Amino acid sequence: MRDRSGGGYVVIEGADGCGKTTQARRLARHLAEAGREVLHLREPGSTPLGEALRAVLLDPNSGELDVLSEALAFSAARREMLRREVEPALRRGAVVVVERCFLSTVAYQCRAPLGARAPEDLVREVTTALLGVARPDLVVVLDVGEDVAAARLQAEGRRDRIEARPAAYHAAVRAAMRSFAAAESWCAALLRRDGDAAGRSRIALVDGTRPIEAVATAVRAACEEWLA
Repeated sequence: MRDRSGGGYVVIEGADGCGKTTQARRLARHLAEAGREVLHLREPGSTPLGEALRAVLLDPNSGELDVLSEALAFSAARREMLRREVEPALRRGAVVVVERCFLSTVAYQCRAPLGARAPEDLVREVTTALLGVARPDLVVVLDVGEDVAAARLQAEGRRDRIEARPAAYHAAVRAAMRSFAAAESWCAALLRRDGDAAGRSRIALVDGTRPIEAVATAVRAACEEWLA
């Protein structure tokens, strides 16, 4: 990856079990080895408020929370991370690599629930306001079949409150994530800049079922276009 003075904001996304943390770590290490200042963050988390909300939102003992409460809590954690960590890092020219972004809220709280869903129009309005602080330059969605993802989670042992939801829920999350990459999706439209070519999306879909190094190579290739 070629050196440049400006910063960048890259997100690694996908359903549970897709390999986000592994690929975010590899990308951050690659960028650091190329001489870039890198900040690796996670959602929810990376701030005192974010970590506190993460503990509650993912704890099985929290039980079933109202889906809109979930969406707003994840959004609040995101706002704090963007304000306290991402925006200052971008101003000093760092590259920020984050695990998850607003796509997760849309997928997990608006489209995947098997019962009541968070109102997508409201989540879109909140997200638009949040992205006024900082917008990702690129979101890489790692796409992994539900069977593969479930096997990976099973190998890791204990599941958090959301990971433990039914297979149909996780299948819906995957379908939502895949749909976001289309240039005409409103999620892709929120990331578009003036001057972007028509029909191009800043949400890239990468096959996450391949060997780890092959996936890492594909992630780096996707980043070359937006961070070169």
